[in-house]
Amino acid sequence: MSNLADNAFDRLKSLETEIRASLVIGVNESDTRLKAIDRILFEVLGWSHEAVFTEPTTESGYIDYLLTIGERRNALVVEAKRVGVLAPATKAERITEVSLSGPVVKPLLPGIRQAFGYAVEKGAPVAAVTDGEAWLFFKAARTDGRPPLEGKGILFPTLASVFADFAIFAELLSPIAIVDRRHLAHLDGAEGMKVGDAEQHYFVFPPGEAKMKRRDPLANDAALLFSQFFSRLSGDQDKEMLRDCFVETGESRKADLELQKIIQKVLNNIAPISTDSGGALQVELERAMTSQRSETVLLIGNKGSGKSTFVDRFFDQILPLSIRERCVVARVDLGNYHGDPSRIVSWAILQLRDILEAGVCSNDPPTYEDLQGIFFREYQRWKTGSRRPLYERDRELFKEQFGVHMESRRENHPDEYVRLLLEWASSGHKRLPCLIFDNTDQFSVEVQDAVYQLAHSLESAGAVFNIVPITDRTIWRLAKAGALQSYSAKSFYLPVPEAKEIISRRVTFLKAKLRAEPNAAKSYFSRKGFQIEVNNLQMLAEAVEKVFVENDYVSGLIGRLGNFDIRRMLKIAERIFLSPEIKIDEIIKSKFGGPSVTTDKFRTHRALIKGEYDRFTEVENDFITNVFETNPQRPGSPLLAFYILWVLRQRLNSNRSKDVDAAHWLTADLADYFERCGVPNEVLLEAVRRLYERRLIEALDPNVEVIGMADKVSIKESGVAHIELVTTSTVYVEQMGTTTGINDLSVRDELRVRVRGGAFLELRDIFLRYLLKVDSIRMNIPSTPAYAQVTEARRQVKAISSTERPAGKRTPRAGPPKKQPRHPGRFRLV
Repeated sequence: MSNLADNAFDRLKSLETEIRASLVIGVNESDTRLKAIDRILFEVLGWSHEAVFTEPTTESGYIDYLLTIGERRNALVVEAKRVGVLAPATKAERITEVSLSGPVVKPLLPGIRQAFGYAVEKGAPVAAVTDGEAWLFFKAARTDGRPPLEGKGILFPTLASVFADFAIFAELLSPIAIVDRRHLAHLDGAEGMKVGDAEQHYFVFPPGEAKMKRRDPLANDAALLFSQFFSRLSGDQDKEMLRDCFVETGESRKADLELQKIIQKVLNNIAPISTDSGGALQVELERAMTSQRSETVLLIGNKGSGKSTFVDRFFDQILPLSIRERCVVARVDLGNYHGDPSRIVSWAILQLRDILEAGVCSNDPPTYEDLQGIFFREYQRWKTGSRRPLYERDRELFKEQFGVHMESRRENHPDEYVRLLLEWASSGHKRLPCLIFDNTDQFSVEVQDAVYQLAHSLESAGAVFNIVPITDRTIWRLAKAGALQSYSAKSFYLPVPEAKEIISRRVTFLKAKLRAEPNAAKSYFSRKGFQIEVNNLQMLAEAVEKVFVENDYVSGLIGRLGNFDIRRMLKIAERIFLSPEIKIDEIIKSKFGGPSVTTDKFRTHRALIKGEYDRFTEVENDFITNVFETNPQRPGSPLLAFYILWVLRQRLNSNRSKDVDAAHWLTADLADYFERCGVPNEVLLEAVRRLYERRLIEALDPNVEVIGMADKVSIKESGVAHIELVTTSTVYVEQMGTTTGINDLSVRDELRVRVRGGAFLELRDIFLRYLLKVDSIRMNIPSTPAYAQVTEARRQVKAISSTERPAGKRTPRAGPPKKQPRHPGRFRLV
């Protein structure tokens, strides 16, 4: 059993005595429901009361239990009877598969008919009949043309059988299992409907045996270049580089789907912010400064969007000096905390204490006079109140005792001391404390919620301007935790720039450093660990510019594959540039790269797909997914993932300007859609989960860990990029053809022959014909308008093959030529 089933079984065992005591002959139906069935549903299996409806009315009567999932989708009807009424005609003590029209369930037949009627009226696909002791589960909706009573059900004849086979019982009745339709899988199995048998897979090149290829001589320095200036987005070693390479985006940039989701589902007071001027943020800061009223600002952006750098630039470079001098900036970087998460708030207080002291006090560390100003009210109370005699008799001793008191308060009550510092900055120095709580996203929602509450609690100490940079995922978490509803805050969304703009800014920064006075430039790069000549770095920078900045097809693909996450985009660029397929040493020798690098998509795609290895493998490639891969234990169509991406893209395109919900598709509905093509629910759900894990699709709620049938999904930019790769990249199809499991040994051997001969267009065509053949066997696409897009997707795959092109039209070989650029020939896979 899974952990969830184990925990549920433990709860059932703890209630066993009480439940058995309630199941005695003569007890009425209401008592059976209250003392046995209710406890099994709610306490054991974990159904929420919001998802269960008792006594909902129908034309036929009142349903005992209507179980729902997701957005009130009726899932299962439970018809309850008093104990002893059902009494199936069997002496079996274990779970059994029974015919609904057979003698074993004859005593249950009235209840079965009653449950059938309710389920049909409510559209519930499954029903159950129980008296608390016996449980019978069966399909209430059929699409195979058979009368309902000719079907089969799963019977637990006694409560003992429920204990004996509890794992199956939980998968028939628990909410999580019903969401994933595991209950239907069991009922299908009872009727002999099984998912296809396991198959053997054969590989041209097993992806698990991939080996790294030797780097070019200058690749190590190129790797250092990318590490220092392209891939790094955080760290204190070179703030100048981070700030100068920040890409400004105007707030007029069209809001993307993620912003629409936040607006419609979480916050309605959020707006994009102009990162070149930070105008809206400056307005909010000046308002807090003038009104002397506290305010909290949420700066929302995806992971790696440059939130921290934006805040640093805002206070150091963008904000006018006249306003900056009236601010006390205290940035608490929670990324530096590596202790017990339960103590993160007390740690943050200590950080604030030290940072505010340095910013507020005239001296660092603070002098006695500084501390006396912070504790001025207490000093006055001591002086004129209870310690007045001491003050008048011995002022030095008074001063000494008050000093001990101040240090004790500072050390033992840092939270109170921080509040005094904030008050002194605001009222004593007429400066606005600007508190920044950065990098909370790596912590749990409980920690994020606590830090958010801390920020708001400090508002009561005086006029405070809080800035909390967080990701879109954190916003959803805080919304569920309730923090967003408890406190008011102004929210801004940080737009993400294009990959081309990001890389271009870094190249510009590098060139500026290289153009500096020779000794200064050499010193700067030596401190970064570079041992090669500065003019070689100049050539590397120019090569980067040639490959990524001057070719939109490269930077555009990088952006989509990285889902416009800056960190991922730069890692993809690094992957391409360091791949042996690009041949960095040749780039350096030619100074400007040359046409073989700047215009050859084949070489770029091989670098992207293979990286530093001799073949494609998902183990080391987090950006490229084999959409043709199938599970040999539960095989489906090798084109199913491609079809899912295709229809999700069409749904997004059709609803991009409408409600966000409309752009997402409920997984249960997606399963129903493909079920009519012959795709079992389990196979569809497995494919959707794989696409989600590989970041090709997203859930409406970004914090979903494992996609279930009740989750809504939409295609991500990476999914769109993979459609493009399938339909336009010969290299992608070739690489997948050599590393995808093939269930036909003769096809695998044909592919191997083509690899040895370097006939990669023939290899591609053989692989595509194999995919289409298996697809036609495992999927039957209805010829109706509703399935026109799936038919079109299949047609697009057919069109890739050279056999689908007009006769006599020659198609060039894939990949760069070896000797004659204008007449591509045969080449070997390297």
